[in-house]
Amino acid sequence: MNTQRELHGSFVQFECPSVILQFVGLGYEQEAVRMINLFFPVAAVTVYQPNERSNGERNEVLTITVDLSVVGKNVYAVASVAVKRMNGTCMHANGALYEVRSRSLALAPNITPVQTRRLAKRAMLYALHESLAAFMGRGQPWGILTGVRPGKLAHALLQRETSQADATLARELRAMYRIDETRARLLVEIAQREVAVVPDLYKLKQREVSVYIGIPFCPTHCAYCTFPAYSMVDKARYADRFLPAMAREIRMVGKLLREYQVPVTTVYIGGGTPTSLKAKELGVLLEQVARELPGHGSWREFCVEAGRADTITPDRVTVLKEFGVDRVSVNPQSFRAQTLKMIGRGHSPEIVDKRFLLFREAGFTNINMDLILGLPGETKSDVAYSIERTLQLAPDAITVHTLSFKRAAQVTDHREQYAIAEDMEVFDMMNYVAGQVIEAGYLPYYLYRQKDILANLENIGYAKPGKEGIYNICIIEEMQTIIGIGGGAASKWVMPDGSISQHQNASEPSAYIAHLNEMLAKKELALRKVLSAIAAFGHLA
Repeated sequence: MNTQRELHGSFVQFECPSVILQFVGLGYEQEAVRMINLFFPVAAVTVYQPNERSNGERNEVLTITVDLSVVGKNVYAVASVAVKRMNGTCMHANGALYEVRSRSLALAPNITPVQTRRLAKRAMLYALHESLAAFMGRGQPWGILTGVRPGKLAHALLQRETSQADATLARELRAMYRIDETRARLLVEIAQREVAVVPDLYKLKQREVSVYIGIPFCPTHCAYCTFPAYSMVDKARYADRFLPAMAREIRMVGKLLREYQVPVTTVYIGGGTPTSLKAKELGVLLEQVARELPGHGSWREFCVEAGRADTITPDRVTVLKEFGVDRVSVNPQSFRAQTLKMIGRGHSPEIVDKRFLLFREAGFTNINMDLILGLPGETKSDVAYSIERTLQLAPDAITVHTLSFKRAAQVTDHREQYAIAEDMEVFDMMNYVAGQVIEAGYLPYYLYRQKDILANLENIGYAKPGKEGIYNICIIEEMQTIIGIGGGAASKWVMPDGSISQHQNASEPSAYIAHLNEMLAKKELALRKVLSAIAAFGHLA
């Protein structure tokens, strides 16, 4: 398959200050408004039910009507977009109408109410997307999809239609979800690569688990970040109690894994920034992990996020190497000094080079680097410079993120204070970086999306063959249980039958310490249920 790709389409500029949305039939107002805002990010959307009317002489530019019907054994939707009033920015004739009917989706016998609602929502989004796409002259890159894990759809097709050609699978994704051709092909390509990297991917939930350990401390809180990242002042206040508390959780998890004889696939230590711990503290933690969690030395991957270059020192690197860590991540995010200062990372670009080389000189052969596209004030030329500097270091993997406006992040709360690139420029950034990394021999191996991501794009992990992040694949595709340990860590219980639930640890260090006994008791009950199901399945297999 040709992996050189164009990641953008054509744009029609149309500013829309106000939208009327009218529903007929089953309503999915929240999902519909979100879809409209993908096309018109600053539009004020007012929702009316069929018997309601707009009052007053408002400056209403668009009226959108969605009629959702369940007829017999089928569900379908009709959506129309009409320009009701002209203003200086409107490019379409007054009264123009764009109407689209969705595909009729069959209701299977014995379908549940929840499944019916899912089909109805899909029909509604299909018709709404297509009518807006006809009006604007372009669709959304991810069509009607708004979820984090679109790759799960490709895996579902691969498992169901193993003999189908790549192009056929991509066409099916496009037809069902209106994904653009580039992304449909990309999903299929990545899904196939994930299975090649982890051949037993579809069976992992019935056999093994992975472990995530969260260290909720960081030198500074970056403007775009919402991960648990308490200051070094907090670390000094809590570390002597937090680390022993976390050691109790590690022991509990290790004891249960041995009791039920469930193997560990990967261990990932993230945060925060794990390397904000002093070398001695880091050594104590890694010794506990290696001693308590079964199978140390045979895990498929042992990864530590050393994301902040200003926390990487020779003694910390030595400790990581001593305890068998075989994958690390050194994350510049940008090589533009002004950007690093603006987003709150307290180091220079040159420090990234030096700290990266510390790992190389220590013998680390799988190093990932993260970049973020669309950071405040950055242009395509800034991104081109960052990817050039990154490629000069020749990391084993490069993860390309698109800036996401996460709730409670500084860049979100004060968005008006930042100069953020327009969608078309962000598309160009992604397209350029994709071309550069693919030309350098990196291949896409996992993908995920985030809510309120710039240009409605995605995050893509690229790696040299054999250097893919196995934990990344397992957690993004939800193919196995991830046991979260530590501050802010989320456990995801993936049962052998595929059902999924979650358990969230307290993020704030003092809360984690104070409620440890209660948390461990509840977590042990939940984990026993998961591990006993895995063990029982293993005996039956």
